[in-house]
Amino acid sequence: MILFFGPPGSGKSVQGQLLVERNGWQWVSTGDLFRNSKDPEVLKRMAGGELIDDELTNKVLDDALGEIDSDTDVVLDGYPRNIDQVHWLEEHLPGHDRTIDCVILFDVPRDVLIERLAGRGRLEDTLNVISHRLDIYEQKTSPVLSFYRDNGTPIQVVDGNGDISDIHERVQGAVMSCRATK
Repeated sequence: MILFFGPPGSGKSVQGQLLVERNGWQWVSTGDLFRNSKDPEVLKRMAGGELIDDELTNKVLDDALGEIDSDTDVVLDGYPRNIDQVHWLEEHLPGHDRTIDCVILFDVPRDVLIERLAGRGRLEDTLNVISHRLDIYEQKTSPVLSFYRDNGTPIQVVDGNGDISDIHERVQGAVMSCRATK
């Protein structure tokens, strides 16, 4: 399993879809799972830029992973977002016959992130909500990266600026580099 890590607007979704299309893998995005939700509480929380609680997120992810053949490589986007989710994932991956091969960290400056997010046209992408989401990312999810680094999981930093196809080549190279060391 490849974990895509980076702030909202860093290109994880676009690059995840390109990566799985190129390699025949499966992309799982907790954000997409929630955006496609019919649950009014989930939609309300997303509109306010809030994270969905861990219990619901874990259940949705567990169900999604259960639907994917264990022989299919998975790119996971948007999870884990905090240390409790890291521990849940570490505990539950063996039940899905999976391990984490590496983390791909998208590096994009905050001003570029704000510009990208404001241009997407989603209801939740107001300037106040965007700033709030970026602050949450910095406060709550940055320790996740430290956990993986401290536990020896390969981490590849990818420059998320520039042309989509150029970024994709960097992502593909980073993924292949980390998988070669496994």
